[in-house]
Amino acid sequence: MSPRHALRPGAWGAALLLTVLIAGCSNGDNHAPENSTIPSPSATPSSAPSAPVSPEASPEPSPVISYLGKTKIVTLGDTEIRATRNELGINVACNATNTADRTRNIRVTVSIGNGDDWVTTNNFNFKQIPAGQTASESTVMGGSYEGDLPDDPEIHIDNVVYY
Repeated sequence: MSPRHALRPGAWGAALLLTVLIAGCSNGDNHAPENSTIPSPSATPSSAPSAPVSPEASPEPSPVISYLGKTKIVTLGDTEIRATRNELGINVACNATNTADRTRNIRVTVSIGNGDDWVTTNNFNFKQIPAGQTASESTVMGGSYEGDLPDDPEIHIDNVVYY
C-alpha cells in the first residue's frame, strides 16, 4: 500500500473516536443501563402517519335532581323526569329531546320507589321524534300500591335508548 492511500495514526484515532461517538458505547448487552433515560415513543418525532387516538370512554353522566314546589325533577342528559304525588298515585312526566341531526326513536325506562320495599317501572316509547324536537308523555305510577306512597319518591332513569 502506498503511503499516499494509508491513514496516518492521527487519522485512525479520529476515525475510531468518531465511530465510538456515532455508535455509542456498548458492553454487548441489548438493554439500556438502569440509570439511562429512554425517550417515550410519543416524544420521538416520526414521519410515518400514526393512527388517530381514540378518546377515552367518558364517564356515565350523573343525574341532576331539583324541585319545583312538590314536583321532583330528575334530569339525565337530554331526558327529564318530573314526579308529583297526587291522590291517584305519582304523576310522572317524561320529556326526551332528540339532539341528533336526524329523526329517531327514543325509549326511556324509569323506576320509582319508596327506597325501602316498593318499586315500579315504566317504559316511555317515543316514535319518530324529529331532530331538535322534544317528546313528552305522562302516566300515573304506583296507583295500585296499597301502602303509603312517598311524598319524595326515589326516581331512577334506568336507561335511555336512541334508535
